[in-house]
Amino acid sequence: MASIINSISFKNFFNYYGDYDTTRYEFEEGVNIVVADNGAGKSKFFNAFLWLFYDQILDSDDKKKKNVKDIAVKIISDKAKNETPIGDQVQSGIKIEYSTGRYKYQITKSLTATRLSEKVMDFESWQIIIDDIEVDKTDHVLPKYKPIYDADEKQKVINQLILPTLRQYSFFQGEEVDKMIDFNKKSSIEDAVRTLTNISKYEDIANIVKDIAIKAEKDLNKQTNATSEHNERLNKAIDVKKQLEIKLIHEEEKLTEFNTLYETAEYEKNELEQNFANAEKRKELDDKIFEKNNVLKQVKDNYDSFLDSINNRFFDGNFSWIALGFENSINEFKNNIKVFRQQRYEKRALQNVSENPNDYFTMLPVNSPDAVTLDQMIEDQICYVCNRDAKEGSEAYNYLLKLKNRPNIKSSKVDFVKNDLEDFFGDLQLKAAPFINKFDSISQSVLRTREKEQELKQRLDKLSSELRALKSQRKDILIAGTESEGVDNALTIINQYKGAIRRMEQASSRIERLQDTVKKLKADIYNTEKEISNLRPKNIPEGYTVNYEISKDLVDATQLAKERVFDKMVSLLEDHSNIHFQNLIKYNDIKGGVLRFQKTPSGGISLDYIDDLGNEVSGASEGFQRMKKFAVVMSIISANTSQYNYPLLADAPLSAFGKAFNKGFFEAIPDVFPQSIILVKDLYDKDSEDKLTDLGQQLIKNNVIKTFYINEVDEESPQIERTTKIERRK
Repeated sequence: MASIINSISFKNFFNYYGDYDTTRYEFEEGVNIVVADNGAGKSKFFNAFLWLFYDQILDSDDKKKKNVKDIAVKIISDKAKNETPIGDQVQSGIKIEYSTGRYKYQITKSLTATRLSEKVMDFESWQIIIDDIEVDKTDHVLPKYKPIYDADEKQKVINQLILPTLRQYSFFQGEEVDKMIDFNKKSSIEDAVRTLTNISKYEDIANIVKDIAIKAEKDLNKQTNATSEHNERLNKAIDVKKQLEIKLIHEEEKLTEFNTLYETAEYEKNELEQNFANAEKRKELDDKIFEKNNVLKQVKDNYDSFLDSINNRFFDGNFSWIALGFENSINEFKNNIKVFRQQRYEKRALQNVSENPNDYFTMLPVNSPDAVTLDQMIEDQICYVCNRDAKEGSEAYNYLLKLKNRPNIKSSKVDFVKNDLEDFFGDLQLKAAPFINKFDSISQSVLRTREKEQELKQRLDKLSSELRALKSQRKDILIAGTESEGVDNALTIINQYKGAIRRMEQASSRIERLQDTVKKLKADIYNTEKEISNLRPKNIPEGYTVNYEISKDLVDATQLAKERVFDKMVSLLEDHSNIHFQNLIKYNDIKGGVLRFQKTPSGGISLDYIDDLGNEVSGASEGFQRMKKFAVVMSIISANTSQYNYPLLADAPLSAFGKAFNKGFFEAIPDVFPQSIILVKDLYDKDSEDKLTDLGQQLIKNNVIKTFYINEVDEESPQIERTTKIERRK
């Protein structure tokens, strides 16, 4: 019966704060999904099984696996550590329940830490004790757990969950798919075939038979030398065979050397093809990025210059933005300046009169004529006061003129205030005139400027988005471990790719010649052996000859049997791989084509995708390459004649896949694994109301999916307070 994980619980394990009953996942047979953003417990979940199987934890700081005791302080929840008083203890652990048919098992691994000082994050502040592993067993008839005490029995229960020989296919993180099988190495394929078949028995038989054949030949030669009837021709033939065998060993060593050269070149070629996918595409993207960067720089310069010019519009008379909001102030100013000038005039006049009244007034005797009468008297040339003539030019006439014009005779300007602001207000009116005339157009000017700013900003954002998209595409086809930028790097990779192919061709040509040489040497040895057989004395006991002939035939037979088993299993793997691959890509736009396993000159297997016309398709994306390998991994499991009885535990297996691949993946894995627990970020969308992508929303409704969890953390909380919240959606 299959091993099915029923639940996993955590106690103060990284961000999983709290006891086992508050941080618990329950799973079912079939597909189970845990969706989590970075830092929300996805990799920590995976770490629980690393601890279970290997007593190791993957340190997220340096991406290295470390012994649990060496990283124990990091394992304990920061919140739990912070809440533990000095001198008290805190426990951290994992608890896994799984069942196999009638029986159910519970495994608990934990550690206890005693706080020694204030510095909660320091390793020296804690004393760590790794607790004894607890393994309990029950059955479904009488569900009561009973402890298992024997250490070997405990380990057997752990191994029974996923056999150690199968964990590489059933327990992995996304990028490890690429390393499961190295198709360039014959040993890698043989390891997979050995996992599925009894080919190792054929290898053991072949080695035994080979040893028997060597001993049989030695015995036969010893009997030949002991017989007086052997002759010089026989000795010569035996020497020739020895020389041929020495030469054969030498040529086979050279063949091994060139096989290695071929494997190295093929590995480099495949690495370039897998991780870079298409160097020419990258060069094309580099050119587009370069051009887009230039346009973006120009638009950004224009945008920055435009922003700088906005400040000038406040004081520039052509825009006069500073006057915005002062429309009512103009009328107030006009009224105030009118009052000011009236009061100024009055104050000046009173000041002048008070200081020099005689300069402004003529005092006449009582009953003296007013100004109108004076004008009449001057016109009539008669003084009506004394009734005498006042002829023009006479003294009396001039006196009358003097009386009339006396106030205008003297005009002197006298400062009547300490600070006269008349000129200041006049200049202010003059300089404000350009701004006053712009009142009606300022609002429209600001609006047009804002529209212009938004237009430039939108163009800038669009160009930035397009540039990010290009860089994202470029990143998808960037060779692993290469960070250098520019076209030169892309050209280097292209040249390396072509160079690897050229070395493969050269090694392949040399391998073919060496194989012909080896084949000819083996034929010569076979013919020489026949000659030796004919020249051997007839009086040698028949048993020695028969033993030698039978053992030699057995060597050939076991080698052929082993090769037939290997070829048959490779053919079976190819058939199953294509079934799974078609299921994985059924939502993609890839039409036709098959996966094909082909022997390489070095004895390895190349995994190629052949289109409907028989052409090899190369340069596909990293996700496509990984999907091919995952199809093979599934085939290794499904090609086994017996049912696969172990769950799939995968962290981020979809990291390089597209949406269509992801959908096909979730629907295809139940065909192989009785249970799968997939930890994935790609279905999480923090901006969505339900925190799921469109595909996530589709999958949660799919009957194939049995349980669906979402992990979240409060990113606003301090790191020491952050905890993982588990929400079961299905």
